[in-house]
Amino acid sequence: MKYYVKVTKQMAKEIIKSGVPLTMTSDGNCLLYQSELNGVKGKNLKERAANVGGSLVEEYSALAEIKGTAESPAHCYTPVEYGGEGDTRDKDKHLNTGSAPGSEAKEESKAETKEESVKDTKEEIKEESEVTNE
Repeated sequence: MKYYVKVTKQMAKEIIKSGVPLTMTSDGNCLLYQSELNGVKGKNLKERAANVGGSLVEEYSALAEIKGTAESPAHCYTPVEYGGEGDTRDKDKHLNTGSAPGSEAKEESKAETKEESVKDTKEEIKEESEVTNE
């Protein structure tokens, strides 16, 4: 599967030093092609992304990240060794595994909405690629 890597603007400038224009997301971060992390330490793409504070973004989610319509935007940060604050997410928030009453219906509704969003995004990408290939 093809992935993009969402990183902070500071990390994107650190990784891409050739002055190539950056693909910006709606939250001010950047999307890089997976091949742009080939020079980063790590055994695989997931490790390389983690080493630069990035997250993997599936191809169909990239457009939603750019437009700001992603249901759960991917998280990224600048690692301390690059002058950032490191991962500042509240880790306790992600440990809650209990379900609230009625949450099954909400989760099912979210899944249906996500499937529709994925379908729409795939159609938009297809339409854009058809236009640019002419």
